[in-house]
Amino acid sequence: MKIVIVGAGTVGYSLAQYFSALNHNITVIEKDKKLCEHINNKLDVFVVEGIGSSPAVLDEADIKSADLVIAVTPSDETNLLVCNFAMQNNVKKRIARVKSALYTNVTPNISIEELGVTNLIEPEREVMKRVLQYVELPDVLETANFQSNNIYLRGYRISEDMPIANKTLSEINEISGTSQILFLVIVRAGESIPPRGDQKLIPGDKIVAIMPKESFKDFCALINHQVLKMDKIVVSGDSLTAIHLAEALKPMCEQVILADPDLEHGRKAASLLQGVDVFHIDSTQSDMLEELNIKHVDCFIGAGQYAEDNIMSCLLAKVEGAGMVIALRNDTRYDKLFTSLGMDHIIYPQEITLNAIIEKIQMVSIGTHLQLKSANLEILRIQVKKNSPVTGKSLKKLTKLLKKSITIGCIIKENSVIIPQGDTIINENDEVLVLSNKDNLDLVNKIFKPEKGIQPQAL
Repeated sequence: MKIVIVGAGTVGYSLAQYFSALNHNITVIEKDKKLCEHINNKLDVFVVEGIGSSPAVLDEADIKSADLVIAVTPSDETNLLVCNFAMQNNVKKRIARVKSALYTNVTPNISIEELGVTNLIEPEREVMKRVLQYVELPDVLETANFQSNNIYLRGYRISEDMPIANKTLSEINEISGTSQILFLVIVRAGESIPPRGDQKLIPGDKIVAIMPKESFKDFCALINHQVLKMDKIVVSGDSLTAIHLAEALKPMCEQVILADPDLEHGRKAASLLQGVDVFHIDSTQSDMLEELNIKHVDCFIGAGQYAEDNIMSCLLAKVEGAGMVIALRNDTRYDKLFTSLGMDHIIYPQEITLNAIIEKIQMVSIGTHLQLKSANLEILRIQVKKNSPVTGKSLKKLTKLLKKSITIGCIIKENSVIIPQGDTIINENDEVLVLSNKDNLDLVNKIFKPEKGIQPQAL
């Protein structure tokens, strides 16, 4: 597949690196000469120096022959214009990263699709959704939503008071009744254990489960979690993400406070937000945190423009007695250090954006969302082709073909999410989530690859 990537910042570079490793034909357009030189030295891709919205530059990148265009420059206008030009050149799939609500909250008579965008990526909203998942389930270890938020993946540590503690997976399946919940992996003392029916969950185990959205309430009951409103949440920051978060958190909390270090930004936020208390406060100062009565805050979220300020304000809030603290940060260095100092969760917006874009394109590794690295786990989303060895067969008949370390996690059939049973049949065009030991990825690709002569198509 030929992919043209416009913009070579952190996300654009990572996309080029990812798809180049999969042997796709990659062209990168970037106006910064130094970035172009860096990419030429590091990656096996074709680089065009110039402004991505220039028809001449797009022509030099041979956009007419592209299967996919991804526009991820810092400019929303440029990204939208790139997609429009790509549409005029008959490029089938066109992805734009857009941050401003000017373009995402458009009136009904204005269509982003008519501009040429087939898939819109909104970084702030993607980050917001991840934060809300942690607020919804405060003690969660792993969290990610897929398939337009219809599939939930959650990881949790088993404790003695949970109904599923000291029970086998078969017994848990009986307790859960008609709810579709599949336990993907069990980690005990740093080692992964196959999730067989006779396997008992004991306190201290870490589990990762996957389920359709409608089964989440029953999952919460299994882990003895009641979804209750928090009393007080503070969002700290001078960013669009902070505003989105403050607005989205209102149904989940009695009082939401936005602590904005920028006076003008705070005034703008106050004019946009109803039912949110907005204060001009620098959360990196201990005395200012005291003004928020921080020891009575259930959750503190550092969501400003400066990552280091987010980390510092969260650590200070934790010291002053705040409950859960969540920081947004793009640099993954020192994350173990910050966690050891009391950070509950660090969220990486650029990584979330990258994964959101990849998920729109083709089979996607969900393993990148998991922190349980010791599980040696990969989860792939794959579209089943007509001539795949699994097409038209039930899971029972695939037992010999699939090793014990390869599991069909769930099947998406025409937007319905199915947790498969032995008699479930996999059909052409079904999307399946495949759980596999990393050592067996070649076998997974072989099983789901169509017979010779049939070329796989990207999702």
